[in-house]
Amino acid sequence: MLQIDKAQMISGVQVYGDHADPALFYAVPQQPTFRCDAQDRPIFMYLKYRQPKPQPSGQTGGGFATFDTQFALDDTARVDILEELRKQVGPDLADRVSLGSITWASGTAHLNLSEVGGKLVTKVWNPVSPSLYGDNVTPFTVEMPDFGATLFAEAMQGKGGIVQVSYAMNGWVKLPKITGYGHFNSLKFRSFVQDAHDDAGWGDDSFSNKMSELAVNRDVVTVHTESGAGADPDVVAKIDESIRRTVLDMATKRMTEQIDGYTGDRSVLEDYEAIHREYSNIRVDDFTINISQQTAVLWPFNPQGTLPNITTLVDKQGQPVQWADHYREIDLNDPFFRSFSIPVRVNADFSDGLVHSVDAHVEYPGDTLVTGDYHFETPNQTESFSSYVKGDSEEVQYSFTVNYKGSSTVYRAPAAPHKGPLTINVDDLGVLEVEVLPGNLDFEKVAAATVTLAYAPATGTPVEDQVVFTKEQNKEQKLSWLIAEKRDRPIRYKVDYRMPSGQVIEGDWVEVNRQRLYISSPFTNVRKVKVLAVGDLTNKIDSILVDLRYEDAENGYIQTSTAELNAANGFREWAFPVLDSDGGTVTYSGLVRYKDGTVRDIPQTVSDDPSILVGDEVAGVIAVTIAPDLVDWSTVALVKVALTCDTDDPADQQIKSAVVRKDAVPPSIAFYLLDPAAKKDFSWTATYYLNDGTSASTASVTTGDTNVLLPRLATTP
Repeated sequence: MLQIDKAQMISGVQVYGDHADPALFYAVPQQPTFRCDAQDRPIFMYLKYRQPKPQPSGQTGGGFATFDTQFALDDTARVDILEELRKQVGPDLADRVSLGSITWASGTAHLNLSEVGGKLVTKVWNPVSPSLYGDNVTPFTVEMPDFGATLFAEAMQGKGGIVQVSYAMNGWVKLPKITGYGHFNSLKFRSFVQDAHDDAGWGDDSFSNKMSELAVNRDVVTVHTESGAGADPDVVAKIDESIRRTVLDMATKRMTEQIDGYTGDRSVLEDYEAIHREYSNIRVDDFTINISQQTAVLWPFNPQGTLPNITTLVDKQGQPVQWADHYREIDLNDPFFRSFSIPVRVNADFSDGLVHSVDAHVEYPGDTLVTGDYHFETPNQTESFSSYVKGDSEEVQYSFTVNYKGSSTVYRAPAAPHKGPLTINVDDLGVLEVEVLPGNLDFEKVAAATVTLAYAPATGTPVEDQVVFTKEQNKEQKLSWLIAEKRDRPIRYKVDYRMPSGQVIEGDWVEVNRQRLYISSPFTNVRKVKVLAVGDLTNKIDSILVDLRYEDAENGYIQTSTAELNAANGFREWAFPVLDSDGGTVTYSGLVRYKDGTVRDIPQTVSDDPSILVGDEVAGVIAVTIAPDLVDWSTVALVKVALTCDTDDPADQQIKSAVVRKDAVPPSIAFYLLDPAAKKDFSWTATYYLNDGTSASTASVTTGDTNVLLPRLATTP
């Protein structure tokens, strides 16, 4: 897949490297062009009306232009790019160098003439999107009023240009070394409350009927990225926007439906003392996508520019293109002006699939039956069906026959009505094509992901297949089945994940209606467990060894870890990926080693608390904070504080000390009490070591105040 930060400019074309294959590259032209035929003549026709044509809007029609644009490399640039890339990779890979195709997810092509209204342009037609295969061909049709027709004819000749095209393409790419997340939260809420009241008291009744309705829609998108040192800020900004676009794309698919408000009874009957109606409807959606180097995200590619004028082009023989070959002036009385024309194309990848060719048949029941037959072997091919209009209907009937590679099977689609531009998509061709991509699988946490796919056609034998992704095999894989019928049913798939430990997490079956499947990591959450040592790790406890275990029995998922705690390291945080943040059980066991050589076992214990305390059980803790704010550091080099905690049992006496220096955070002191009834007092004394080499000590202070404020030394007279 295209690696977005492996970019360079060659012959005016942006060239990207592949995330895994050093000999595979992707070239992205900076500017769209006219699509040309085999002789390099532009697919362009302009018809100008000799007399103005009245329109229902009151305007008068003056001209009609049809042409195709494309977003593709020309042959000269392709040769130059491949030659330069072969030099870069060296002799070992030169023979393997090739240009791949970007996996396009969506796209649009926009004509500047669409925004020019009034006297210049009446209307612009184009399909919903470019082909997304091959050269991303987009056919355009432009109708102009009389004034605009004259301007267009003159402006398309000579140097310069008037037609500007901007593509907005979204392709799947691999990210550089960057992490981040995109979060979406949506709340849709509807409520209705009605209170009707009749006081039914003495005299005239007073009646009230109050109704209130509330509608709340809240959608929040949060995006955060973290990049390493030296990352290109422009690339990071685009990645941030790409994550936002990916989140919005997912959110749009999940939150397309609006929730209903109250539609029930609101009436109030007479002689009812009170009526209360209350209704609420809420829908919440919340998800997070985590971004890493393995993540595939949508990336914008926006080639745009001004198309060259027809008369500045040359054909394959080097001869200038003549305006007269692409222009006709038509008499309004000609029956042509009761005609219509529709582009016909096949939106499928013929180069890498089961489809060899498609034969399309289009017919229109005019004064006589008008038919058109077309043979397609490339997605870049666009044909045109034209006929006189009978009455007000421009509806045609179309059918097609699909011929497959290496098979005698032929699929004949039944005739169907259609109006407007005709595009036969890959799902209509009797072929089930599925592209499976590894998405954001992290192969440090997942050893392999096995994807099982199944499809049950209306007739014929159900199909089933598998693909496996590993650290070594992490490229997208394409599966194709010949079903010889229109694909109109969902695909079922499930993912089984094999962990580095060998255990397997089995996924559930999921139904989708997509051609591309992005397999994500099973771990959407991270669980954290803190292990803290308690007790006297300075004088009594040598070390604490803790065995930790997390088990999600429902999914057969287990994680283990070991922590060793001592006086130098009395804290450990264990973070591990989980399938369900609320599922699974944490257990721990271990042993405590004492400085006198004895050992005590810690039995296996289930913990629901994110913080686990291990060591000597304590009934209380005296946590002492030393505050040196009053110390005159201009005369004092350092202060040593000695603290003693006396309990009722002399054997449990605890003595600790701390050294306090200027501009350093004083260490924390903690006394652990084994007896819940033990007194909470302790004593302390401080020794001041002065810059002149002398020292001075304070008197012992016994206190229950855990904030020890070191005093300023009295000035020596």
